[in-house]
Amino acid sequence: GNAQGRYGYPVVYCSDGFCELTGFFRTEVMQKTCTCGFLHGVETSDSVMQQVHKALEVQQEYQGEVCFYRKNGNQFWCLLDIVPI
Repeated sequence: GNAQGRYGYPVVYCSDGFCELTGFFRTEVMQKTCTCGFLHGVETSDSVMQQVHKALEVQQEYQGEVCFYRKNGNQFWCLLDIVPI
């Protein structure tokens, strides 16, 4: 995502692998926020997502696991690595 002070940190690149994993088309993902709210579900941890938002806000490294959901509703675990560049 683009963390250059733009509200919401929009997705600026989406790989084929991400599309295959999540079931979303690239056009559905581009310009959504990089916090992937469209992948959140019942088991997605609010506290982890708060830490993600904070890491983006203050531009610091963060690593953690979060439960996301594919377009078809099936869950998967994702290891997040946030690294400011």
